[in-house]
Amino acid sequence: MQIKIKPYSKDMIEPVIDFNQRLAKEGLIFKLPKTNIPEWLPKIENRNIYQEYFLAIQNDSIVRGGYTLKHQEFSFNGEIISIGVARAPLSEGIIDNAFNLVALQLLTDALKKQPLLYGLGLSGGEEPINKIYRTLGWPIISVPFYFKVNNPSNFLRDITFLRRTRFNKLLFDCFAITGIGFIVIKLIQYLLRKVENNENSLSIEIVEEFSMWADKLWEECKNKFSMIAVRDSNVLNILYPRDNDRFIRLKISFKDCVIGWVIVLNTQMSNHKQFGDMRVGSIIDCLALPQNASRVLICATKYLEKAGVDLIISNQTHHSWCSALKNAGFFNGPSNFNFTASKKLIKLLNYPAEIMISNMHLNRGDCDGPINL
Repeated sequence: MQIKIKPYSKDMIEPVIDFNQRLAKEGLIFKLPKTNIPEWLPKIENRNIYQEYFLAIQNDSIVRGGYTLKHQEFSFNGEIISIGVARAPLSEGIIDNAFNLVALQLLTDALKKQPLLYGLGLSGGEEPINKIYRTLGWPIISVPFYFKVNNPSNFLRDITFLRRTRFNKLLFDCFAITGIGFIVIKLIQYLLRKVENNENSLSIEIVEEFSMWADKLWEECKNKFSMIAVRDSNVLNILYPRDNDRFIRLKISFKDCVIGWVIVLNTQMSNHKQFGDMRVGSIIDCLALPQNASRVLICATKYLEKAGVDLIISNQTHHSWCSALKNAGFFNGPSNFNFTASKKLIKLLNYPAEIMISNMHLNRGDCDGPINL
């Protein structure tokens, strides 16, 4: 069986559709892109952030898998280096054992194109692709997840993830009806909170795009983290364009000086597998000097609370942002959002795996972005 990895060309659109249909017949929702030109982050001249599609092709005509390679510049303690993300390596091996090695072949091809490779946003640890990462010696590290309940009644009735058993459903309904849950949740969050918002000194401004103020902040922050994606105004306006009204861009100032920014979402969920029908506020991206993380987080939290969300969530890696979330009264919950990296990238970071992630600045804004939020 001869399989070659080639760029996704226009003439392979129909074979990709056939591949997707074969997976769909087995009840799988995974699929390769229907078009060879990425809708998100296409390759445009002079852009350093873009995506490419590659396919595993048998006999020059049958698609057996594929992956997306995202190119992006990162700062490693101030040194700017282009690295890659192998997004969604998908093979027919998930439905046919004859193609079990295709996923490994796809990932090996990605490593040849970009040895400094990482993955972010993976889910369950026992998924086939995670087993391949472990085989290659890549660590799989959970990205901390934090949440804060703004509306305890709706939270108790709609937190699908915690209402999986009949007993839990009855218990949570009882807490919601009696008001016990409201009192307990609010009390614990009050006790967790260690910082307050100084309204006289802090200000929040909703902006339509990023400009020179964001560039100045980036220059101040870029050498404060062991690994952080370039977040200047050019990149930010590509990732969070002004014509996409899902993204709420908050500029945070302290005594009239810009100290940070936050990207938040305000999403009405519908039968979500984890959040049911709650209105969820998501802190998906942010930037500030580590000492200003708490101030920026408090402002973002206050904005979402005033917007009436039931729940606020965020995944963050750096210890300053994790501490800021805790200080703002957030719970630390179980995470299904993971990070992995090639051996060459781990060597570049030069940290033991167990402490490496706490010095990096990664969140939902990296890799796939907030696709599930």
